[in-house]
Amino acid sequence: MPTGAPGELEFARRPVSAARVAALLLLLAVAGGFALLASGWLAGTPPPKPATAALSEVQVPIPPAPPPPKPVTAAIPPLPPVPAPPPERPVAALPPPPAPPPRERSSAQPLLPAPDPALVETGPHGVLPIIGRDGRQAWRAYGRPFDRADKRPRIAIVITGLGPSGAATETAIDDLPGAVTLAFDPYTRRLDEWIARARAAGHEVLLGLPMEPVDYPRQDPGPYTLLTSLSPKENLERLELVLSRVSGYVGVTGLMGSRFTASQTNLIPVLDELKKRGLMFVDARASAQSVAGAVAQSMGLPHVAADDRLDAEPTRDAVDRQLQALEAVARRDGSALGIGFVYPVTLERVALWASTLEPKGIALAPASALPGMPAEPAGEPKGAAR
Repeated sequence: MPTGAPGELEFARRPVSAARVAALLLLLAVAGGFALLASGWLAGTPPPKPATAALSEVQVPIPPAPPPPKPVTAAIPPLPPVPAPPPERPVAALPPPPAPPPRERSSAQPLLPAPDPALVETGPHGVLPIIGRDGRQAWRAYGRPFDRADKRPRIAIVITGLGPSGAATETAIDDLPGAVTLAFDPYTRRLDEWIARARAAGHEVLLGLPMEPVDYPRQDPGPYTLLTSLSPKENLERLELVLSRVSGYVGVTGLMGSRFTASQTNLIPVLDELKKRGLMFVDARASAQSVAGAVAQSMGLPHVAADDRLDAEPTRDAVDRQLQALEAVARRDGSALGIGFVYPVTLERVALWASTLEPKGIALAPASALPGMPAEPAGEPKGAAR
């Protein structure tokens, strides 16, 4: 009979498998490893370095750089000599281009130089026109010659506003026929030079006379303006200021003046002074109420009045219509006067229109040659240079 407790007898009887034996051996090995690590830590021995640290401390020798290659010293053969160029043949000089044809004008004949010493006197502000001792007057002496025996209908054109714009003034002088009369602003710089140039191109010239408009001072013709509120003496002083600005003009034309030209009382002293100085007056008819023509006629002042304003509507079609209307007036009455401003469109249309008058049997005349002006005495010198 076996001895011992029943549990111990049962345990001893169980067979031991190989798996149990292997697990037991693995457990013993792990326990031994922990014991070995603990003993090394207690003894102060450092743990072994990882493999990566050991690899970083390995010194790998770097081979030296190879020496630079020696330069090639092979001789380069010289270039062959450049042959000399053949001698140049002499080139014949080209003839100069022909000069452009001159501008077409009714006449390129210049007018006599101005002023004529016999027709001026020295005033407080400069030289003033006078009637010569021989009876010659500025409006004739400085006017453009015209054959008064010509029986064709006559049309005169006056272009106003010249001077402030140099480009427009130059175009008017150079592009318009010499028979077109040019009126200059009295405030123009270098006024004497412009008038001399205009006369050299064959144009007779007028001087603009500032006069009071109905909406003065909203529209102000400038510091020399003749005003209905001034005395006759004050207006005559202003007139002398304007007239002494330059010489060589045949007369004056109103610059604005719709109110002043409607006042007979204010007009009479001014127009009388113009007559005494041998000048003419061109009535621009700034308003329908102008009495300038009637006053001038009553005192025998040489004068003409505008029949039409060319560019109240400054377009090509409108200017062309007004020029055609002037032709009708000239055929009916024998003469006509048109006034325009120095607009580019006005200059263009007048220049083109003037070239069509000869076939139509119409003469382009200066303002001083219109009927109604006093006849020129026999033997009086002409305005053109000989």
